[in-house]
Amino acid sequence: MPEITIDGTKIGDDNPCYTIAEAGANHDGNLNKAFKLIDAAVDGKAHSIKFQTYKAGKLSTKTAPKYWDDNKKHESQFDVFSKLDNLANDDWKQIFEYANEKQITCFSTPFDEKSVDLLYSLDVPAFKIASADLTHIPLIKHIASKQLPIFLSTGMASDLEIKEAINTIQDSGNQNIVLMHCMTSYPTKFEDANLDMIQKLTQEYPSLVIGYSDHTPGILAALFSTFYGSKVIEKHFTFDKTLDRSPDHWLSLDPADFIDLVNGLNIAKISKGSDIRNDFNCEKESIKYARRSIVSTQNIPKGTKISKYMLDVKRPATGIYPKFLDKVVNSTAKKDIEEDIPIQWDDIE
Repeated sequence: MPEITIDGTKIGDDNPCYTIAEAGANHDGNLNKAFKLIDAAVDGKAHSIKFQTYKAGKLSTKTAPKYWDDNKKHESQFDVFSKLDNLANDDWKQIFEYANEKQITCFSTPFDEKSVDLLYSLDVPAFKIASADLTHIPLIKHIASKQLPIFLSTGMASDLEIKEAINTIQDSGNQNIVLMHCMTSYPTKFEDANLDMIQKLTQEYPSLVIGYSDHTPGILAALFSTFYGSKVIEKHFTFDKTLDRSPDHWLSLDPADFIDLVNGLNIAKISKGSDIRNDFNCEKESIKYARRSIVSTQNIPKGTKISKYMLDVKRPATGIYPKFLDKVVNSTAKKDIEEDIPIQWDDIE
């Protein structure tokens, strides 16, 4: 099975599901809030925290309509993003230094080449390419040229577009790709989660680690995705869901939610178990005492030819199995057999 290493942590194969606390722009353009997000991700036991790095003027026109519904009809994308893009280069430097102090992996999604170069200069261990930029081939080429691991989200993408993006990365000599199933809908309804896509991506790209960037409410779909083969879970993350400057706070997990996610992922992993039914240790007692064996219905003296009416089939299964009933009938007792006990093979001839 495929495996990739991010900042010393192995992802894929039989390793624990890797978690990304997607802080995005939930720092609200405030450095101290970015620090609080890092602290909260540590408290939430996330493997990593991820931000988004952009300038509104490089991301959208001033009149580009929003593609999410937050009941603020008068705002454009530019209006929203321009409130959140005022972190300076030194602020980003402090963010990554603080994450390093807190011993949590920190990286970001760059939305333009200048942001790519900034993040690379700050020694990020990986990049994320947003679903919206899967068709931005020039940006993908620039990111891939840095030869760092890439998380590639597939929201909105056709099979051909996904293949083209992957080929662009691999043609640069970069083979370190985690392909993330995603639905670009905020929030995503459960009926739109399309978790079967994870299995399809696994079949289409067996050499790649497959993950899930989840926008459904809560943690259930994320947990379910692991049974479809997801090895990475990304969820929007905040330290306070009541904040509203960033449009993502309300649909994000907080630290307590993220702990529930991590605990649930641990349960999902251990409960998958094995697809080979041999002797499961937890069933040993049940095998002995929940199954049945052939038992005597009366005292059977030594030398007696055993008739069917002298026998019954009852628990426990510590005697001769019921499938041998025909062999026990008409056999001869080699010793005195007490009433209502499992009959053993050495009790009969």
